[in-house]
Amino acid sequence: MSFIGCSNSDDDATNQQNNPVTTQYFHPPTWIQGSWKISGSANPYFKFSSDDFILVTPYTSWKSVLQQTATTGQLAKVNEDISDLYYEFTIIAGNSGGMYKFKRISPTRIQWINNTPIEVFLDKE
Repeated sequence: MSFIGCSNSDDDATNQQNNPVTTQYFHPPTWIQGSWKISGSANPYFKFSSDDFILVTPYTSWKSVLQQTATTGQLAKVNEDISDLYYEFTIIAGNSGGMYKFKRISPTRIQWINNTPIEVFLDKE
């Protein structure tokens, strides 16, 4: 007596689930990459890596927020405008997000242009 078994295995779906496609949301220019503290303060405020924008306190990795938002099927994207002088971006993560604009003053100083009359400068750590 012999048994023949058939199965319908969907290996493609399994591989896709184990190896999800990762989207790079942020592309900060090299001049802004690093940790930045508001002038006169002791602690870093923002951190830019090659693929992330991090608010240091309270710790928020916007890359992680966007990835988590995308897994729920909500809109997750970043619109960027990059030059040698400015880095401007709008984050859309479901129902949250924000707009940020930074101006390069020197290799160790940037200005955070946040639509207020007060000038906010940040120094590189």
